[in-house]
Amino acid sequence: MHGPGQDHDLQLDSDPATTIRMASKDAALPAQGNGSSFDITKDKFNLTTFSGRLQHFFSVTSPLTLFASTSKLVDARKLVDDTEAQFPRDRRRGQYVVSREQAEKYWKAQQLVQSSVHPDTGDVVPLPFRMASFVPTNLLVVAGMLGANTLRSTIFWQWANQSLNVLVNYNNAPATSPLTMTEIGTAYVGATSAALGIAIGMTRGVPHLPVSQGTKLVLGRLVPFFSVATAGVVNLSCMRWKELVEGIPVYYRDEDGERHKIGDSAAAGRRAVGLTAASRILTNIPTLILPPLMLSYLQRKRIVPASGMWAKVADLGLIGTSLLVFLPPALASSPQTSTVRPAALESRFHDVKDKEGRAVEVLEFNKGL
Repeated sequence: MHGPGQDHDLQLDSDPATTIRMASKDAALPAQGNGSSFDITKDKFNLTTFSGRLQHFFSVTSPLTLFASTSKLVDARKLVDDTEAQFPRDRRRGQYVVSREQAEKYWKAQQLVQSSVHPDTGDVVPLPFRMASFVPTNLLVVAGMLGANTLRSTIFWQWANQSLNVLVNYNNAPATSPLTMTEIGTAYVGATSAALGIAIGMTRGVPHLPVSQGTKLVLGRLVPFFSVATAGVVNLSCMRWKELVEGIPVYYRDEDGERHKIGDSAAAGRRAVGLTAASRILTNIPTLILPPLMLSYLQRKRIVPASGMWAKVADLGLIGTSLLVFLPPALASSPQTSTVRPAALESRFHDVKDKEGRAVEVLEFNKGL
C-alpha cells in the first residue's frame, strides 16, 4: 500500500525539457525529432478516429487498473491535477511539451483516473461498477446463469444481472440529469421487472418451438445472452429516462476551444441513450453468437465434453474472452463527446449563434457510457 506522495512512479518532477509553447491554432501533436518529446495537452490517442478510441478504451477498461490501491489512485489524481494546472489556458494554441519519461508517467496516472473517476462529478466510481470491472462481474453472473437449472434460480440470476446493470448505468451516466432516490427506486423496479419478463419468457418459450432438438440446444444456449442484450436496453432506458424526456446539455466551442452551454435538448438525450444502447448491444452480439457456436463445434469435435464441469469451464472461458476482446470496440463505436448539427435538434437550436453573433454549425453533448 502506498500513502499519498509515497508512490515515486507517479512523480512528475519539473524538468528542463518541460516547456510551455504558444503555437498556431492548427499545431499538430509534437512527437518531435526522435519521438523524445510530447505535447500532453492533447489526448494520448486520437479520439476522433475509431482506432484512436479503440486504443483508449482498451487502456481504460483494462481489469489491471482494478488492482490499484486507494492511495495510488489519490496519488494519480494529484499528479494529473498538478500537471494540468500548468497547461496553457488555450489548449488549441498552447502546448505543454514534456520528455517521453514524463509523458509516460502522466499517461499512466491519467489511465488510472479515467478508469476510476466519473468525468462529470469527479467522484470515484465504486470498483464493481467501473467499466474495467465489466468482464469479471459479468463472468460471475454468467456463471450463475449457466448453472441455473430451476425457474427460481433463473429468476435470481436474471435479477442479479439486471441489478448489476442498474448500478453500472447509474454510476456511468452523465451527471447532468440526476435522479432522486424515489426516481431511482421506480426506475430500478421497472428495469428489473421488464428485464425479468423478457428473460423468463424467452427461457420458457424455446422448448416449445417447432424446431429440431439440435436447434433447440443452440437456441437454449443463445437465450440467456439474447435476453440479457434486450433487457439491457430496457434497463438503460429506464435508468436514463430523464435524458429522454428532459434532455441533456448541449454546447458549442468557440475559436479558443472553450465550451459554452446553450441549453438542454431531449433530442440530444435520445441520441445519447441510443448511442449508449447500441454500444451495449454491440458488446453482447459477439458474446451472444460466438461462444455458443464455438462450444458446439468443440463438442462435436470431442475436444470439450458435452456436459459436466469442463464444458462449463470452456463456456465461461469463451465468454470471458469474448467480453474482454469486444467491449472496447463496442465502446469505441461512437465518441464519448458526440457532435450533432443544430438542424437535427429542436427548432430553438436551429439558428443558434455564438458570442460573436456567428451561426453555430456543430454542437456537442456527452453520451455517457
